[in-house]
Amino acid sequence: MNQLAKYIVGIAIAIVITFLAWYFSNILIYILVSAVLSLIGKPLKSKLLRIKIRKFHIPNGLAAGITLIALLSVFLSIFFYVTPLIGQLLSNLSAINFVTLSDQISVPLSNFNTVLHDWFPALDSSFKIETIFVNQFQEIFNISFISELFNSIASIAIEFGIAVFVVTFITYFFLKEENMFNDMVLALFPDKYVTNVSRALSSINRLLARYFIGISIEAIAITIINSVILYLLAGVDFSLAIALSFLAGILNVIPYIGPITGGVFGTIMSLVNHGIDKPDAGIFIFTVGGIFLFTHMIDIFIFQPYIYSNSVRAHPLEIFLVILIAGSIGGIIGMLVAIPAYTVIRVFAREFLSHFKLVQKLTDNF
Repeated sequence: MNQLAKYIVGIAIAIVITFLAWYFSNILIYILVSAVLSLIGKPLKSKLLRIKIRKFHIPNGLAAGITLIALLSVFLSIFFYVTPLIGQLLSNLSAINFVTLSDQISVPLSNFNTVLHDWFPALDSSFKIETIFVNQFQEIFNISFISELFNSIASIAIEFGIAVFVVTFITYFFLKEENMFNDMVLALFPDKYVTNVSRALSSINRLLARYFIGISIEAIAITIINSVILYLLAGVDFSLAIALSFLAGILNVIPYIGPITGGVFGTIMSLVNHGIDKPDAGIFIFTVGGIFLFTHMIDIFIFQPYIYSNSVRAHPLEIFLVILIAGSIGGIIGMLVAIPAYTVIRVFAREFLSHFKLVQKLTDNF
């Protein structure tokens, strides 16, 4: 009976914790974002603490402050540079003539449509791949959507300001007191599990720090490669090339769907800026699309294997299956958090379920 009571109490506590996490989800997100930023900033803080001039060394609080300022400077500089360009892109979207767009891209895609009809005779004779593509694009970026977005700028700015303040405040203390987040997690576990959980948190911090730093470098590399090639090879305006490349780099964080979305959006916006009615519009589409595809291939064969194998230490097929499962459960959000969440699960499984053969197999390369 006592054992049953323990199970009931444990389940009740788990339900209460889950409910509180859902009810205060905004605060939980702030804490998790701050934890990620502190992981990214820890290497810089460690280097600052090692600086020593005679008997003077940088105090812990000052090192945390300098690290936080550096992080904020990077993110806010990118934000204030890219935001006006994104606003201009959205304004350009409202001026797109989707009928003209469909006519322009139908010329280079005519052979592809012919092949589709040869392969699939059951297709309706009026079927055109560009019609589906343009209709979907028009539904996503319609004029009402853009108008609503601009009308809600004030509320978005207020929420963004609050989020920046809260995340900045929490991140500073996570940087200053590196064990604070770990102590918060340890408080949720009984004393007899503290050693195991502490060891797990240490591994998680190390692996996730590598992962988040890796994907940050990946996004920057994709932005640089796309920007340079779009500007030099395709002749895209330099500011526009940076904005589209940065957006593609950010969307690349979303596995599989993100690169496609970034490439398609970048190609369309480049075409709008270039001129839909120009004779070389068809060639321009394939040039820009080819650039995004080329960069994506570099990412797949060079960046991603290095990041995944050296950060979370998981096999590419393992990562692929995890992302598919997470996407089926939670959609895009699930795909975003799939790898960090899987890393956490693997580490805790190694600590508490190492007697299972499956767990041993999945964690043997830690």
